[in-house]
Amino acid sequence: MKIILASQSLIRKRALDLLGLTYETIPSDIDEKAIRDPDPLKMAQRLSEAKAHAIGERHPGIIIASDAFLVFQERILEKPNDLQEAHKMLRSLSGAHYDFVTGVAVYSTITKKMLSSVATCKIHMRQLSDHEIADYIQKNPVLKFAGGHDTDGVVRFSEKVEGNCNFFTAIPMNKLIEFLQLQGIRV
Repeated sequence: MKIILASQSLIRKRALDLLGLTYETIPSDIDEKAIRDPDPLKMAQRLSEAKAHAIGERHPGIIIASDAFLVFQERILEKPNDLQEAHKMLRSLSGAHYDFVTGVAVYSTITKKMLSSVATCKIHMRQLSDHEIADYIQKNPVLKFAGGHDTDGVVRFSEKVEGNCNFFTAIPMNKLIEFLQLQGIRV
């Protein structure tokens, strides 16, 4: 059965590559802003499921979809709109901690079975200088990442990470493996 990753994210591709899967990538192109929920965990799960369904309506196979964002001071931080907002996000996260929330959905178009879950980890950032932030923004595609930084940014800026290591692939790997196996994919 064909496996489709509902994303072109290099970080998410890394997750499937780690598992040795053969797959194709097709972005879901859903209107993510139309799916909101006051509970960030439910929102991540709903977004992941919506992405999987959107691809499954057009392409048969096992669809893997995910969504990720930061929760900081009870606010959801998604991708910044511009470099100024990215700088502001990183400045506010400096010396603070946030939750990195990821949802994953694995959908079979044959059985119509949807399996989904959410994982979080708490990331403690060290104090960042304005120079570090400016340098990072200048050298990285910060507008592509929730909170204005990617996995490398977490490694570069964090003091401590607690919980699921979902920040590394933007997919909770333990659930992805379990769901693929339940959908009949050998991992």
